[in-house]
Amino acid sequence: MKIKVKENENIKETTITIECSQYNEEIEKIVDILSHLRQTLICKKDKEIYQIYVEDIYYIEVVDEKTFVYVQNEIYETAYRLYELETLLKECDFVRISKGCLLNLRYLQSVKVYIYGKYEATLVNNEKLIISRKYMSEFKRAFGL
Repeated sequence: MKIKVKENENIKETTITIECSQYNEEIEKIVDILSHLRQTLICKKDKEIYQIYVEDIYYIEVVDEKTFVYVQNEIYETAYRLYELETLLKECDFVRISKGCLLNLRYLQSVKVYIYGKYEATLVNNEKLIISRKYMSEFKRAFGL
């Protein structure tokens, strides 16, 4: 696969063209990623409302029936339910890893066996999350294991 980028000062809006001999799963995945690249999620923090880019979200967790969105150094709250976010973010590399948590696979650094059939996921910021047995097969499929 070759990637070419051409700069042109006269262009007002960036256009991405993919030329391929055959549309396949790899091309479909690239198109999905590009189409969701600048998708945002409405969140709040300290009585202020924010638009958080989906690609910046490390993981989403439910605690005491509230849904929290974790980015690199911040935590926001959203009105969405976890099942709604799971459907909304399915094509954005998010996978459910427990009853109350969705993980963005883009920020996954490593996985190791934990205890009682559970696994521990370490994120690029060294935060650790537990992958429960119930969601392990879904995680393995999404991660490509």
